[in-house]
Amino acid sequence: MKNFFFLILGLVIILGSIFLFLKQPVSRGEQVKFVKINDASIQVEVVRTPEARNQGLSGREVLPEGTGMLFVFEKSGQYGFWMKEMNFAIDIVWIAESFEVASIEHEVAPETFPKIFYPNQAVKYVLELPAGTSRNIGIDTGSIVYFE
Repeated sequence: MKNFFFLILGLVIILGSIFLFLKQPVSRGEQVKFVKINDASIQVEVVRTPEARNQGLSGREVLPEGTGMLFVFEKSGQYGFWMKEMNFAIDIVWIAESFEVASIEHEVAPETFPKIFYPNQAVKYVLELPAGTSRNIGIDTGSIVYFE
């Protein structure tokens, strides 16, 4: 009876550990945070290093709805983005240092590579979202972005 108890306890611990591991968000970036725009809260993978920014979403199969990738730069500039090795379309949202949306490219397809997309002014942040998300949640030039 005592051995049976420890067997069940061990199985519960193992299964609980597996559940907690699988529940964690998949992230290749430095951290996962939330961005709020209008009434929408978007879980974002934050990338700050040159290596992580260069990799971006390249090679991934999908970017789930309600998620995105937030690129953070050390200083404001006109950072260009392209669709090298991308497997799906995205919206690209450029955000000024004042947290105001400066520019948006909607539904940028992988087939646009090697074209490079630039904002119309200097920005410090760039948010990549699943294609159509920016229109669906009402993101427009001038929208304010909140980091949580």
